[in-house]
Amino acid sequence: MSNLVSACLGCGQEDDHPKHVIAVDPTNLVRWHYDCHDAIAGCPDVCAPIVKSAKGKTGEELRTHLMLKKG
Repeated sequence: MSNLVSACLGCGQEDDHPKHVIAVDPTNLVRWHYDCHDAIAGCPDVCAPIVKSAKGKTGEELRTHLMLKKG
């Protein structure tokens, strides 16, 4: 099974990279790359700690980083 390809609200790039998914209302979701959300909108509780721990990793490297932290 492949990962969902979606656009980042911050940069507009469409990819399957890890994103912070936020429910705007019961039927609408927005997706941000963690680094975009932290840099553009500020997200101190979710994105900032992930960006800090990832030390510049994005895309597939970030996915691997998150999976290693989880396991």
